Amino acid sequence: MRGSISRLSQKLGCGFIVGENGREACFDLSSLEGVDIRALSVGETVEYEGHFGNERLRAVRVRVMPTPSSKSASGSEK
Repeated sequence: MRGSISRLSQKLGCGFIVGENGREACFDLSSLEGVDIRALSVGETVEYEGHFGNERLRAVRVRVMPTPSSKSASGSEK
């Protein structure tokens, strides 16, 4: 699934993602892969897996999606 960070609490170590389908999923520090919560910002595009738990959709395996500008800056695009 893909979505964007809608709310973020670095102090509490958690946040929320709104998926492309409009559903909101919560995540915490243990759900992040390859990124520190301090590096995340609201509006950032992420990819994740959604699982239901405690009557809420929970995002796991949250990964930041590269932006087009980061691809061209690294020289991987011609």
